[in-house]
Order: sequence, then C-alpha cells, then structure tokens
Amino acid sequence: MKVTNKILLILVMAAFTCCDTDDNTGYSNDNGQFVRFFLQLDRNNQPIEAPAIAPTTQAISEFNKNDATTIKIPVALTSQPVEEITVDYSVQLNNLNNIEITPSTLSFSGTQLVDTLFVEVNERWDASTNPSLFIELTEVSDENIKIGMPNDVAPLDQLTINFNHLELNYSIITSPNTVPVSGINGDFYDITVGFQNGFLSSEIDGIDLLQETQSNFNYTITQLPITNSREITYRVTLDQDFTDDDLLYKTSFALAGIPNYSINGFSTISLSRLPITPRDINLNTASNFYNTADAFYRTYGVNWMDFNEDGICEWRDFNAFTVPVEVPATDPNAILGDDMGTTDTSDDLYYHAFRIGFEPPNSNTTNSFNLRRWFTNESTSASNSPGFNVSPALEFFPDEITPSSGIVQVVEQTILIGTSASNGSISEFIDISGNGTFSEISPGVYEIILDFNATNNRLFGGTRTVRYHFYNTSNFLDPPLLNDACFTPQAL
Repeated sequence: MKVTNKILLILVMAAFTCCDTDDNTGYSNDNGQFVRFFLQLDRNNQPIEAPAIAPTTQAISEFNKNDATTIKIPVALTSQPVEEITVDYSVQLNNLNNIEITPSTLSFSGTQLVDTLFVEVNERWDASTNPSLFIELTEVSDENIKIGMPNDVAPLDQLTINFNHLELNYSIITSPNTVPVSGINGDFYDITVGFQNGFLSSEIDGIDLLQETQSNFNYTITQLPITNSREITYRVTLDQDFTDDDLLYKTSFALAGIPNYSINGFSTISLSRLPITPRDINLNTASNFYNTADAFYRTYGVNWMDFNEDGICEWRDFNAFTVPVEVPATDPNAILGDDMGTTDTSDDLYYHAFRIGFEPPNSNTTNSFNLRRWFTNESTSASNSPGFNVSPALEFFPDEITPSSGIVQVVEQTILIGTSASNGSISEFIDISGNGTFSEISPGVYEIILDFNATNNRLFGGTRTVRYHFYNTSNFLDPPLLNDACFTPQAL
C-alpha cells in the first residue's frame, strides 16, 4: 500500500495550535521538536483522517474498534521546518492474526509534517479473548527530535487499539432500487453494495455479490476497483440497443448471501426501461408541480384516514417538497431544465418532462404520500427511513386531445421505512404503486386523484389502497367525504 500524505503547513500549524489548547500547554521552539500520534475521533467515534482537523477535540492514546474498516492513524511532527527524517515504531499484537500495517517507516520532510499508518485487518477476531494492538514510536533519525510531547500526562508516543465485538452487515445502497436505463448500447450504471461496518477481504473475495434473478436484455457486469473499505461497486454495461418500444426491458439482481454477515437494508435492485409511450415533451406536464427557483416548493394534498384514532374517517392534510427528476440528455422524455448560464452543453441539466419526485432541500426527509402519519414510531431520519423521500414518485400521461388532463401513475418501487435505535431499529420494506387521473381544475391549478397502493404482509396483511388528492397550490377545498373505510396509524 503506497502512502503519500501531504498537507499544507498552515493546517499542521492549526492542528498543533488546537493541541496546545487541548493539553493546556503552550509549546514554543524552546520545547524543541517532537513527533507523536495525532488520532482524533469524530462525534461518531470514528477516526478523523488527515488533513482534516477537529480544533476542539483531544488526540487520544486508546481507541476501541468495532468495525472491519482500515484504521488510518496520523502521526504528526511539530511545525518547524525540517530536513527529511524517518521515524520507526514497534508493534505488539495480542490475540490478533493477519494484521497488515504500512508503511514500515514513517517519513517527514519540508512541509510534509504528517504521515499516516494504515492498519488493515484481514481476518475476523474473537472479542472474547480481548484482542488488542499496541503501537509505540521508538526511534527518530534526527536525535534533536523528541518522541512524544513534553507532557508526562499525555505524551502520545504510544497508541492502544482494542478490538471489540464485531457485527458485519450489508445492503444495496444505490437509490432508488429501480434504476431507469436508456436502452443505448454502451451506457453503464453503477450499483453499490454498502457495508456499514466494513468488510474483511478474505470473507468477500470470490463472491459475486449481485446475483441475477431475471433479465431480458444483454449486459456485462464488472466489479470496480475497491477504493472504500465500506463499499463495493459493480458496473452494469448495456450490450445492446433496446429496439422494441412496446417491450418492458428489465434485469433484476438480488444480494448473494455472505456467511456471518446480515442484510440490513435493500437486498434487490432492478434496471429497467418501461414501454415507450409517445408523448410531446414540450407539454412538460411535470413542470406544473415544481418550481426550481424555489427550493422550498411543495405539493399539497389530503388522504383518507383516521389519524386521530377516534373512529372518524376524514381527509388528512399534508405537503411534500417536490422536485423535478433529473435524466440524461439521451432520455426520450428529457427536456432542458438548466443550461447553467453557459454555452457549454456538457453541464446542462435535463429533467423528465412527465415525472416528479418528493425530496427535501436538505439531507433530511419530506412527507411523501403523507407516509409519516401512517406510523406511530417511525424515524424521520434519512438514514433510518430513506423511503420518506420518493424520487421519481409520479409519472403523467397526458390525454392526446386534452393534454391538460390524463392519467397519472405511481412509479413502482420498494421503499424502506424504519425506526431509530431507541425504538428497536426496525426496518420494513414496502412496495408502492398506484394510478389515477390529473386535470387542470382552474387556470394553472392542477388536481391529482390517486389510489395509492402499499404492500407489506406484516404491516398491512397484503396491500393497503388509500385515496389521495394532490394539488399544486395550498389553496384548495377538501374533496367530498367518502363512505369508504379507512386506517389508523400503527407501529412499525
């Protein structure tokens, strides 16, 4: 493993400024030069990698490891200019096997005042034996440079890593789990399998993680070089043009099983191109439901339910941030959304003329289809409930005679809704679909009437169908009351 870590002198100076504060000791040239470990942890107790600096965080001399990712340990030299020097270290393994530590010698020169030790674990450990790794800085090529800070309390010349209980899991993290494809020979699509706590190469090598479950088109799948100890990415390349506009082209994959790993998210994914319905993209029906100039633009609506759990069914209001769906310029339904103010076409953004999505302007979630009110213990965090963001969500099929009205469909997909760790870390996969109509009910005001289907055997005993009305304005009257039964919120 080649190590070439170079950072700007100003960053290193900032690092040691913050360390002086942390250790309540002001170091000057009178203290001499010294080298020491500079391992800091972020708020998730994960090592911070150079050149990143946490100004208010102390460097540590002991670290508890409970994942299989590569540990990157910064070793830092004081900020005085130096000639090229080397630093040696010793290693002691306790109840650990197959550990690789590189480089064999640390080196510093000029403004390169931080080098990094890479600790790669290649074999599963037994936490019951209290495994640990002890590293100590032992020798510097320049006798004027001291080992450790001039501080008897925390010299940071030694580092202990304790290896705790290891739980490894994985899932398909490419979203959504239904990927639209162009149907053009040579186009490619990446599918990423994520490992939240990393993976051990010896346990993954030779396993094709994506197993085909169905396919009616030719493709090639290759694993890309691994550059992240938490992800493995596969590239699917189309090996043919899709020539039949009336045919649904679809290839589906499922995750292969890995001994001693558990699946904790999406386990399936499909690449598909729907039958092509001739539509005039200049209608740009989707644009009636978003405004790219307003990041907080919403679609408003109601759905039929007993939210108050008082035995009375009624229309329940909701809104959701609504956005265009980006597509490549080659998509048959692509329309130019933004030329980025330049004549360079390579950075142009294209939107689907007939699809909209529900996504927030930040990293949180929005209330797609009012799903947040379907449950009583849901987490609204995107990490626990990515299914609260649905994009693409709806697709419009304008009437040929009266294009301001037509059919609308839910883009079929599987979504994930879950709870927080404090509520049991429950995860449920829900298949969504649906269809209805849209129409312009007054100039510029559109209404969608939709039957939304949600399928999950444990939660709903099969498929639950709910009536929705959507509007591109907040100023609307509730539809007439229905005589239909409704549902109440429930726990996941």
